[in-house]
Amino acid sequence: MGTGRTLGSAVRPLYPVILLLVVAVLVQRVHADCRVTKCNSEFVASTRDLNPENLRDLVLYCRALRQARQCARRTARQCRGDLHYHSTIRGFDDLMQTHNCTHVSDEPVPTRPTQEHLPQMCAYRGGTNTVYRHCGLFGDPHLRTFYDKFQTCKVDRAWPLIDNAYLAVQVTNVPVAVAASHGFTATATTKLTVIVKGEVAECAREKVYQAQQNNLPDAFADGTRSGGPNGIRSLVLDVRVPGHHVEIHIRYINTTIVLRQIGNYLTFAIRMPEDVINTGNVDEDGLQLCVKGCPLSERIDYVEFLKNPPQSSNTVVHRSEVAMPKEMAIAKCMQSNVTDFYLDSCVFDLMTTGDANFTLAAKSALEDVYRLHPNPGRTQPNRTIESHLTASQTPVNSAPSRTLPRRTLSLYMLLISCIILLTNWSYFVT
Repeated sequence: MGTGRTLGSAVRPLYPVILLLVVAVLVQRVHADCRVTKCNSEFVASTRDLNPENLRDLVLYCRALRQARQCARRTARQCRGDLHYHSTIRGFDDLMQTHNCTHVSDEPVPTRPTQEHLPQMCAYRGGTNTVYRHCGLFGDPHLRTFYDKFQTCKVDRAWPLIDNAYLAVQVTNVPVAVAASHGFTATATTKLTVIVKGEVAECAREKVYQAQQNNLPDAFADGTRSGGPNGIRSLVLDVRVPGHHVEIHIRYINTTIVLRQIGNYLTFAIRMPEDVINTGNVDEDGLQLCVKGCPLSERIDYVEFLKNPPQSSNTVVHRSEVAMPKEMAIAKCMQSNVTDFYLDSCVFDLMTTGDANFTLAAKSALEDVYRLHPNPGRTQPNRTIESHLTASQTPVNSAPSRTLPRRTLSLYMLLISCIILLTNWSYFVT
């Protein structure tokens, strides 16, 4: 009996040490089975030399990030309960939001559609320092000019978007019937006419492409899909999705035009060198919406509209009622992952029309930005959702959280165990 008491007294002080060893073994076992660190290491190695501020690098960066996130999620079963796994997943998700990878396609940045050699007279002469600009028109309509001015306009009927020595684009907008029934003067695009001028060194004869409501042709007006001297395709019409998505590549000025049919209306986007833009009429009398924006008399103060809905605002028209409540519109637009100006535009369109297709138009317009804009990060901060974010929600452009190393997590686990043991020390030594 005395021997038993002596043995128990001798072993009891060793309980803390034994428990610490057990905890350490369990922690190490979890980490041994959880291979999420490998996913993170491969992502870091594959993106070390990439600069997400560069559009081409951004495509590769987001592709690697998607692969890493898929790799990490495949380890969910083995890593259940592992703090490092959960922090890694959160880190990848935050990086997806920070770089807006949801809107970055895996498709390469648009370049020349073929590798055909162009004759010298038709080769674009821009150098490595060439500045490219993007313009887009979508929705109600909402305009992003070549110089990143964001506007919402009425511009009813026909208006020139672009008019320079090489290209002319005209847009026709009509009132949206649903919006009119609610008392709003909203319009949307039902016709886009693209005229490729043919006077430039015979690189392409004049070609006309005309898209109309519910009719996105798969050829130019003359029935062809390309043009150029001696069979060389210096101008190419590329049908991406028949009836819904068409692109025009003007190779000799290194320009890409994207036309889409979404719902009952059309959207427009373009990427063009600045020196080509400047060949147009840019004086005070020349009207090009992509260059100068909409005239003041045609602009709608959408910022004021969103701050003060029509019940308390005379921004658009008097005695108007929204087609969709603001909170519901915000929720639907956020589900589509649109951000910045495109979120504001989406909310505006749903409030004035209630047509969910305008959500898709905003989403596609933002995707075009990430394909065509030389610096897609140049957007405005969200205005419609700032006051709607709660402490439990993460802002769209929040900074990524950093994942913790495995060793640090193990030490934290051991530290917690030590605290528990010390607080119960009297139990083990008595």
